[in-house]
Amino acid sequence: MRLFYLFIFMAFLSHNSLANVKLFVEGNTLYYNTDLAADETNAEINWDDADLIHSILLENPNVTIIQLNSSGGLIEASRYISDIVIDFELDSYVSGECSSACVDIFLAGQRRVLERGSWLGFHTGSWAAADIERYYEGNKKVEGWKNAFEFSSWLYEDTQSEILKQMRYMLERGVEAEFIIQTLQADNEGMWYPRRKQLEAAGVLKE
Repeated sequence: MRLFYLFIFMAFLSHNSLANVKLFVEGNTLYYNTDLAADETNAEINWDDADLIHSILLENPNVTIIQLNSSGGLIEASRYISDIVIDFELDSYVSGECSSACVDIFLAGQRRVLERGSWLGFHTGSWAAADIERYYEGNKKVEGWKNAFEFSSWLYEDTQSEILKQMRYMLERGVEAEFIIQTLQADNEGMWYPRRKQLEAAGVLKE
């Protein structure tokens, strides 16, 4: 009887540990599901994920697909992961939702498949006023900004640079220019979920 309860307890622990793993391999597929993160602080795309994905792919040369489910995270980390996906020539597959920074990873796939009933979400970037103020105060000495106006000039140029970088990446991945413009007009406080026909016509899906 004790062995029976021990078996049940171990099965329970195993189930919960798997439920908290947002990166795992099954067959030829690397699953990346940020909803399965063990805690909220890890429930987004981040630099730890980028390093781990690289390591997993090096250790599992049989992986040919990355399956995604994420509402986004750090844009720079997602761009790094995108470069890894491109370099390893993976296909990408969405089951659930892939929004915000997750879309960059999806676009890195050679074949790009959206499961029926799943969604890709787009929105423009934003930077809260309080966060901008903290960034200015914390970096003005290092950057040599004498006042908020010099910082504003830098911010204006940096914003244009980021927009152009995103446009170039999407064009490189075969997305139509008109669709890219639509993504840049999406509400930054909400999310735009285009229908499948729009995604197919724009070259976002490559099945």
